[in-house]
Amino acid sequence: MTSSKDKGKRKLPMDQGTTQNYKLRFLKPVIRPSMFKLSLPITPDELPNRIPYLDLVVPDGRNNPFRCFWSPVQSGKIVLTRGWQEFYQTYKINMDSMLYFTHKGNSNFQVRIFDFGGIENSYQLCDPEEPPYVRTVDYQIAKCINIPPSTNAKAVAAKVKTKWPFVVMDLTARMMSSRFLPNVLHLSHFTGQRHPIILTHGHIEVKVTYTRYSGKSNGSFGVISGGWENFASLYNFKPGGMGIFEVISTEPVTIIKVRCR
Repeated sequence: MTSSKDKGKRKLPMDQGTTQNYKLRFLKPVIRPSMFKLSLPITPDELPNRIPYLDLVVPDGRNNPFRCFWSPVQSGKIVLTRGWQEFYQTYKINMDSMLYFTHKGNSNFQVRIFDFGGIENSYQLCDPEEPPYVRTVDYQIAKCINIPPSTNAKAVAAKVKTKWPFVVMDLTARMMSSRFLPNVLHLSHFTGQRHPIILTHGHIEVKVTYTRYSGKSNGSFGVISGGWENFASLYNFKPGGMGIFEVISTEPVTIIKVRCR
């Protein structure tokens, strides 16, 4: 029997697989790139039977879940680990995206994705040739922050469409075989004299060190070392191409996404 205080209230449907209501809903801003775990404001005890994964589904009608495993953290909450990066890249999530999670029973969570302006994602699957962070509308196109060293580099810089500040460099054979990447513009807005950086491309992530040259004459430049040779080998750079280095994050660590043209 319904009491007078309950009249007019919308009752949530019952999860037939558990004894819980579909009341687990929360917003989660994305503030880190896909290689970082995504922290969620829920505890393991809030998940039915402490299932070790979440099946994330977007409202696109395809009902194609992404299975993301989670791990507990010291705060008592959980973070998404394996599977999260694939979900992030497939639906072109950015570091200014807002995710709205709704528990649909058992391990199933519907995830609606919004951009910073509140516009919902189209949920079109990401073209594998298009980096997930590139947007051709809604954002102001960023400019190249160095002076391209050659005519070809200038032509490439003019065609780059990204919201991240970027540097364009000629990738010479000598540079590809070196342990160092020299003459990198000093990212004074982002780093100090010596600073750890993560270079990334797709699933490749390598920690390197940026060191600024000393002296007034060349103090605007520096060198990337301690991992550059490994990154260039894993990426399989081809000499003669152009490297596009995009500064996609400065907090909590500087992350540079690298493309080759």
